[in-house]
Amino acid sequence: MATRPPGIVLLAVALLVAGLAGVAAFWAVFPRTSNTSPLAALFALIWSGAYIVTAILTWRRSRLAPFSFLVAIGLLLFPASFILPGGPPVFPSVVVISLVAFLGYRYLRAATPPK
Repeated sequence: MATRPPGIVLLAVALLVAGLAGVAAFWAVFPRTSNTSPLAALFALIWSGAYIVTAILTWRRSRLAPFSFLVAIGLLLFPASFILPGGPPVFPSVVVISLVAFLGYRYLRAATPPK
């Protein structure tokens, strides 16, 4: 049985932890009163689902892992738009998120075996 590269294991574990943090955030912001936003709960649920699916695809070294990684990292742009309310997303955060997405995509494309 072929062993997984350490980068794949580390990335899959980090994505799984982020997904579990999304589940915890969903539980924390679940609308129990009228003061809690259902949009926050929905975003946390989408966040956790995207990161858990990406972790599973990364662990299995699927061909879809790079694309799901882009989607999961792209979800970071939504909260980044609230850093300066009423304005565009902060430019440095968009650059950092784009750089992480590009490097992760390239790594997953290189680490995925051709089928």
